[in-house]
Amino acid sequence: MERTRRGPSSIDVAKRAGVSQSAVSRAFSGASVSEETRRRIMSAADELGYRPNALVRVISQQSNLIGVVMGEITNPFYPEVLEMLLLELESQGFRVLLKHLDGAQSADAAIEEVLAYRVRGVIVTSSFVSAAMAEHCAASDVPVVLFNRHIRDVKISSISCDNVDAGRMVANLFLDSGHKRPAFISGNAVATSNLDRKKGFLDRISERGGGTVPVLGNEHSYAVGAASMRELLALPERPDAVFCASDVIAFGALDALREAGIPVPREISIVGFDDIPMAAWAAFDLTTIRQPRRRMVREAVATLVARINGAPLGSISLVPGELVMRGTLRKA
Repeated sequence: MERTRRGPSSIDVAKRAGVSQSAVSRAFSGASVSEETRRRIMSAADELGYRPNALVRVISQQSNLIGVVMGEITNPFYPEVLEMLLLELESQGFRVLLKHLDGAQSADAAIEEVLAYRVRGVIVTSSFVSAAMAEHCAASDVPVVLFNRHIRDVKISSISCDNVDAGRMVANLFLDSGHKRPAFISGNAVATSNLDRKKGFLDRISERGGGTVPVLGNEHSYAVGAASMRELLALPERPDAVFCASDVIAFGALDALREAGIPVPREISIVGFDDIPMAAWAAFDLTTIRQPRRRMVREAVATLVARINGAPLGSISLVPGELVMRGTLRKA
């Protein structure tokens, strides 16, 4: 059986240069070696085609590695957030270790895995973190910041859109525009962002004397938006305004309405959440709540850096959402 050929190692470079393996490690890590020794080592490495293993260097010494744990990567909002996080962290001199998981899955195991890489800190987005893991992180020497999630009564820092206030804003928008039969299409049932949007919306409808609000859906997806809208249309008294917990849900709902021949917003108004780039496309022209993601990313990174430098635990920062008026809302 033919054996797989391995690449040249630091031992091979040391033999070729006539130095110790530790001298090779010091030369590539930037530690002190004489210029003559460094020249011989680099010459030998070039001759052999040797390249040091960056990951081994990262986990074998104190590094500027930041772990990013991310779920729901299929929601277009989060790839954009990820790009912003990468750029912001790199501008601060950090490297990034990305761990992706199913958005409905707890991030606990992923955080444990990331912590094994001697990271300086961890940012967790769009994923559920248990209270026990949050307490563990709070007690550890590695700070963790939650992005677009929060855990109340636990001392862990978080940055989130003010989802409760945004839900109240949409309720007021519908009622002030003369709508009488609002409905809500929900995203991930356990995500605090979704729960807060629903709470703000339903509470405000109730406070202003509204009746029972139909609630459907359980996932941030186009398919759920379309299926939920079809169910709403089958009700004895169909809604005249629907708040969708994300833009992706709203896109499915809008296409279901087109399929049924129901004009938007003349008969049914639709409001989404996130303001991803597709929301502005002429095909959707979606009225939505914009999450100020660039500001949220900067605050998340600034909070993490402050925690790395010894700032206290437990800050919760709520960033106001911004109403973006387009063509899917019927005005009074």
